[in-house]
Amino acid sequence: MIVTTYVYTSSGDPIWYLSSGTYNHTTGVFQSTYDSFSDGQCFGCSPRPPNVHSGAAGPITITFHNDQSATLTYPGGSTNIVKFNYGFGTAIDNLYGEWALSFDIAGLMGGDWIIFNAPFTASDGTVYASGNMDLAPENLALGTFSTSLNAYVILVRIGNFEDFYQLGMDDRRGLGTAWVLPFGGTLTGNGSPAAAGRMLYHSELTGTAAGQSKSAGQMDRSQFTLSDSSAAVNPETMAAIAKLRQALAEKRVAH
Repeated sequence: MIVTTYVYTSSGDPIWYLSSGTYNHTTGVFQSTYDSFSDGQCFGCSPRPPNVHSGAAGPITITFHNDQSATLTYPGGSTNIVKFNYGFGTAIDNLYGEWALSFDIAGLMGGDWIIFNAPFTASDGTVYASGNMDLAPENLALGTFSTSLNAYVILVRIGNFEDFYQLGMDDRRGLGTAWVLPFGGTLTGNGSPAAAGRMLYHSELTGTAAGQSKSAGQMDRSQFTLSDSSAAVNPETMAAIAKLRQALAEKRVAH
């Protein structure tokens, strides 16, 4: 893993540091030093290796909490950092396009292919990315970014069942948890492992078969509904699904 840091000296002069080392996948921690370099090759000059000043600014540690956020520790302090989604105006804009969502519940694999193609504003003013299951437009979906959870929350209504996802996502993938519930059921436990992968960007949706209904052959979701009393659900997660349910009910009326 390589980290390049552009900062300033105490006198205001610009300086950069290079930190390199092995990322520990088990602990989620990267440790190295801030190394500086001098007297290297200039533009148009003959090749010349620079002088390396190992640990010139001390140690660096990055502790990753998930694939989206981490804590950077440097000499004199620390700060929380998050992955920067540079290609989108807002966090919700990141959802537009087609996503393949999947979950593993007690060894059973399932999921949803969802197309988010338009905004929907609920009665409380919250803006959601709105869409439906690919090839099944009657199965509606809403998604948004929850600042309190620092995660995306997505609700998909499939007949008498609901798939609820809480994911850390960038522009290409997401990791987190999922629940499959009877319609209106109560969240229990910590959820099950879930993932998301982008299939299409919003600009690539033209020509997809999103509007063609293909309800027949959908999986029996009753096999995925589990009650888990081993852990209490985060109250903010409970609040998120409640808001999504209300908004999806409004969306169904508008639909």
